[in-house]
Amino acid sequence: MDDTSKINNSADLSRYLGAIPNTPYSTGTKKMLMDLINYAVDHKWTLRTLADKLPVSTTVMHRLLNGSYQAPTGPHLEKLNDLCGLLSLRKNRADDKTFIETSLARYVMQIAELVHVNQDASILVGKTQWGKTWALEEYERRHPGTVVMVRCPVVASPGRLLYRMASKLGLSVKGNTEFQIAKIVNHLTPEHLLIIDEIHQALDSDAGRKGIEQIREIYDMTKCSLLLVGTPLVAEYLFNDEKWSGLLEQTAKRGSTNIYRLPDYIPTDDLAMLWTHYGYPSPNRPMLATLKEQANEYGYNKTLKRLRKGVEAANNAGAPLSWDYYLAAVKKLEEMEAGKIQAQV
Repeated sequence: MDDTSKINNSADLSRYLGAIPNTPYSTGTKKMLMDLINYAVDHKWTLRTLADKLPVSTTVMHRLLNGSYQAPTGPHLEKLNDLCGLLSLRKNRADDKTFIETSLARYVMQIAELVHVNQDASILVGKTQWGKTWALEEYERRHPGTVVMVRCPVVASPGRLLYRMASKLGLSVKGNTEFQIAKIVNHLTPEHLLIIDEIHQALDSDAGRKGIEQIREIYDMTKCSLLLVGTPLVAEYLFNDEKWSGLLEQTAKRGSTNIYRLPDYIPTDDLAMLWTHYGYPSPNRPMLATLKEQANEYGYNKTLKRLRKGVEAANNAGAPLSWDYYLAAVKKLEEMEAGKIQAQV
């Protein structure tokens, strides 16, 4: 394989999997290279793709992978090891989608089920980053084909909301508003639960309100269940803003219209489920007080991110996981969010 005249820069890298075990490198380096090449093959990288990551020429990369590189290999192998570690961290973050059924998540799913079974039109409100979307996505996953969850666009309008609904349902997104509504109505049945997430993004415009009114119309025509989800601001608008106060007035004629509110704190038992999931030891009393304060400020989503970052830091240090790594991760993330240090990829 050392005949560089035969190098195919566009070929995949699987051919090197047989050569790496016979290289003069250490066992650890061979394993690192095998892991890296397997990742590259899975992601359809070519020799050119990998070479450009360092960057080096394809000839140098070819010789590094088959063990025939004559110059000192240390600097290049160190860069490949760093790349392998970075890819591993990214893969861990991407794959870490395990659903943790906390009491709050279970409560959200119970609300969804109640609305679904009773064919209600209801509203669920809770603080931002409070795990509403996470739990409802899990409910959707557990009820394939009968739950349709759509996120309200940041710039809400009837057309954009209908577009997202049609796309989620696998329908053609072509046609005017009436045609889109007709297609959606023909698809939805009384067995469906339609969830519109983040409807607070529709509050500040007439176009947004019109989009939600069209959702109500679809609900009336199909007799499906409807759950509108947003921050507590939604409830305030419905009670105090005359333009919104009658939003669900018509839907209430054929069923109950409820507003469900999530608690504004995270139970300690839920936090225990999270830290146990990531392998943290039980915190002492001061650490628990700090964690509860931070979690109630950040919400579920940011707390999960900080717990994962602490795990990554401990893994990078090759040290047992402790709360010191969590606190260091929190400090670093807060500094990054405040613009005090540059984020590292």
